Amino acid sequence: DSKLTFLLRDSLGGNSKTTIVANVSPSAMNFGETLSTCKFAARAKCIQCVAVRNEEYSGAVEALQTEVKALKHQLNLLGTRGLLP
Repeated sequence: DSKLTFLLRDSLGGNSKTTIVANVSPSAMNFGETLSTCKFAARAKCIQCVAVRNEEYSGAVEALQTEVKALKHQLNLLGTRGLLP
């Protein structure tokens, strides 16, 4: 329920693989922050999530590339006929 958990909610529980690097300090002055960081990292380590590749749009790139080629061809034709400024 922390701000960090809120910010990372999509990465921690979503469809992704996440790596967490916990930076801690050996200084006694930063003990509270270090302890909090270690607790968060321990909780985040226990989260189990299976990333699945999103393939619902497979072929969309090829279709768009084909459309771009067709549009470029149309522009070329219009340019050769003097219909473009």
